[in-house]
Amino acid sequence: MDKRHRPSFLSTPCTTVEVMLPADLPHTETSVSQRSVNESYLHVDEATWLENLAPLSEADRSLLERVRAALPLTADVSRSDVFLLFPRGEDRVCVGIHARPHSMASLYATSPVGECYLSSERRWLWSMVSRGVRGQRIVPEILEERPEVHQQLWPVLGEDRRPLGAVAVFTNAIERERHRRRAMSFQQSLSYFLQLVAQGKILGTEVVPPFREQDGIIFIDHLARYRYLSGQANNVYRRLGYLDDLRMRTLNEVAAGDQRIVFKAWETGRCVFSEDTVRDRILLRSAIPLLGKPRLSFWERFNRRYRSVERYGAFMLVKDVTEPRQKAMELKVKAVMLKEVHHRVKNNLQMLISIMRMQARRTQSEEARQLLQESINRIMSMAVIHESLSLGEDQVLNLGDVVRRITDQLQQGLVGPSRQIRFQVVQADDVKLPTNKATACALVLDELLLNAVEHGFEDKSEGQIWISLRDCGDAIELEVLDNGRGLPAEFSLDSDTSLGLDIIRTLVQDDLKGTFELLPQIESGTRALVRFPKQSSGGAFS
Repeated sequence: MDKRHRPSFLSTPCTTVEVMLPADLPHTETSVSQRSVNESYLHVDEATWLENLAPLSEADRSLLERVRAALPLTADVSRSDVFLLFPRGEDRVCVGIHARPHSMASLYATSPVGECYLSSERRWLWSMVSRGVRGQRIVPEILEERPEVHQQLWPVLGEDRRPLGAVAVFTNAIERERHRRRAMSFQQSLSYFLQLVAQGKILGTEVVPPFREQDGIIFIDHLARYRYLSGQANNVYRRLGYLDDLRMRTLNEVAAGDQRIVFKAWETGRCVFSEDTVRDRILLRSAIPLLGKPRLSFWERFNRRYRSVERYGAFMLVKDVTEPRQKAMELKVKAVMLKEVHHRVKNNLQMLISIMRMQARRTQSEEARQLLQESINRIMSMAVIHESLSLGEDQVLNLGDVVRRITDQLQQGLVGPSRQIRFQVVQADDVKLPTNKATACALVLDELLLNAVEHGFEDKSEGQIWISLRDCGDAIELEVLDNGRGLPAEFSLDSDTSLGLDIIRTLVQDDLKGTFELLPQIESGTRALVRFPKQSSGGAFS
């Protein structure tokens, strides 16, 4: 390869070592889908971090803080695992920080952050970090079917040029091959970017959102020309109507607003993020300024105007979020409409309850009045579910809240002022269930409380009913205890034909796939226990 076409980190003195040893840090490839949604992509060993900061000057501490802040963006742009290594003592090197990339799967199933290695174990790492020199090497695995790892080290030097640590960039073989096939201008700019990261000159990275696999990246040179566009970036601009090759065209030739964002980044020396609507497309763009002497062509070196430029170029990360935003808006509209439907259903149920109460007051039959009141209580339990959904709660409801609402509602509507029967929720764990399961549980609780009041306190004017909802790990228990007169001696749950118990059995066995027990207590009263699994045959409820 011609020397003038080499990447910048090869054009300057560096150490290149080819070895046939396992990678310095143990690694296994994992897919993005295996990661936890809440997984942190930046791992920090605070003890190592604080220990290295303690003896440093204010300027050196500030430098390391800036390097640390830029590591997540560095991992995303380089599509590599990035580490901040520190020398410790005279014979060890420690992994202080590990940034995983959002743009691809990490090499490491378990982060090696916090690990320390003796110089005899990691000779190359120790040599590069302790001497403060730049280096790279390829480390193949001895084990079969393991990829090569391309390792780059960029020294972090303090005020007196003393090595404070090193930024280590570990890239897998597939991504390294992709990088080798990219335009030379991008390879050189990425190397310069890594150099600036180690120098603490990439500022304002906190405003840049994670750069993911489907996002596009663009390199813009010192003359504000498009020099490199990734395939994803090309697709974004084609959707904007730019079907021709944009390379070597200037920013002011493309009416997409890129010029405003990039020049603002150059002027402030900090990363800039912007969300804009361009030709009915919603774009998320981040400009990363690369300041310093540019890489001039042969003819540009003879032009004084170009020699005075103090900007190398800029990276721009671009993402078209039009379709996801439209889908999110459609879902939002549907959610609002669904809440309105639940609100109207609740109002209709309330109207039905009012009509049934009027009918109950007018009827001359005590039996008819009792049946109407039981129906009213059941409808009120269903109305509680629709009220929860109309208030903006998710399709997965908190059963503990439902139990409290139904208990308060039945305390007011079921027990007359002349009777001193109190309902008490002893325990109500936060159990999340889908709407259909929560509705079944609400109806079961309604029937249990109705049964306790009607039969347990038929000839008593005072008493206590205790309600418990317990999360038992893989199962849920709903328990209702009362201190009423208890069950008759000849009572059998299997032979009882009352409507309330039939409703409970049907809901528990068919809808909840659980069990129902009705047992006498030792002294007085009755214990009703419903137990059902958290999972149905189709999997987890949530």
